Amino acid sequence: MEKVKGSTESALSPISEKSRLVYLDNIKVALTLLVVAHHAGQAYGPTNDWPILSVERSSILGSFFDVNGAFLMGLFFLISAYFTPASVDRKGIGSFLKGRFLLLGIPFVFMLVVVFGPITYVVDKVDIGFWEYMFFVYIGQGDFEVGHLWFIALLLVFSVCYSIARFVSPLVNVRIKPIISLPGHFSLLIFSIILAFLNFIIRIWFPVGVWVDIFPFMPLEIGRFPQYACFFVIGIIAYRYNWLNTIPTMTGVIWFIIGVMAGIIHYTNTSLNLIPSVIIWPLLEAFIGVGLMTGLLVIGRDFWNKRGRLMTWLADNAFTVYLIHIFMVYLFQVTMEEIAMGPFLKFVIVSITGAILSFVISHFIRKMPLVNKIL
Repeated sequence: MEKVKGSTESALSPISEKSRLVYLDNIKVALTLLVVAHHAGQAYGPTNDWPILSVERSSILGSFFDVNGAFLMGLFFLISAYFTPASVDRKGIGSFLKGRFLLLGIPFVFMLVVVFGPITYVVDKVDIGFWEYMFFVYIGQGDFEVGHLWFIALLLVFSVCYSIARFVSPLVNVRIKPIISLPGHFSLLIFSIILAFLNFIIRIWFPVGVWVDIFPFMPLEIGRFPQYACFFVIGIIAYRYNWLNTIPTMTGVIWFIIGVMAGIIHYTNTSLNLIPSVIIWPLLEAFIGVGLMTGLLVIGRDFWNKRGRLMTWLADNAFTVYLIHIFMVYLFQVTMEEIAMGPFLKFVIVSITGAILSFVISHFIRKMPLVNKIL
């Protein structure tokens, strides 16, 4: 992707007013804030794989994490995929990949090596010299700390896969034609059931929470991969067949209600232990994901397709916030540990303060020479 003000080619980069798809920009901001909140809650929910863990935990945050996981990153993938065919159409495969690696790859490598490398050296209390560790262990052995940047790595992999498909198959390069019918209730129902089945099958071997190093630079939660891959493919199809502009409002509203109701059922079930989650959760998760995905896109299109200066500023900074927010979240989580307060209230405070500080710092980072050419 070349860097242009208002580029629409990434799920995390600003979207042009001229595209008349401002609502996708607004949704992107909301998703970014939800990512901050998701990580803010890790210290206070029923998790044990976070660097900072509060003594007191809030059990309700477990369901919050589940519902987020059902649609949050999948919708990011869908939005990014939606603009991918147009970018390849306009630039060609080579220029498209070059742009992707410049705009996504450079920040990824910088964070991976320059930021996470030294932090890992200090936190792990490595007993060899810093440069020896960086060159011969961290980089030499591919012992990377990737953290939340897995999304960028997988997005790059998806972009490469799509480019290969475009190169080897002329069918993928077909312009918009009414070949695939507009998704209705039945199609969305079938898609939800298929996604639930895929989730159930893959989690026999890879339960949610189990991460596998696909590449040294890309850990992946395999149990959620069907969602990510399916939503990315849906994003490409949605562009080719103009789905986002043509799905009826009522269809979106009904499926949004379905998604919300599935979420409520999950919250209720986990609170009362009515049905074992291993049985019902894959189905609920699919309906939450498909329902909220469809609903947010359609409702956003019809009722949130405008923005003022604040939303424009938030959208311009969203990608940088995604990169750096984790450090602000850590800072406030450590600070809050010395304060006598309930875990849920701490979660709310860390979410809000972490998001505000992340956007403010992003604003100044993006004003730095050279950085403003990429971020």
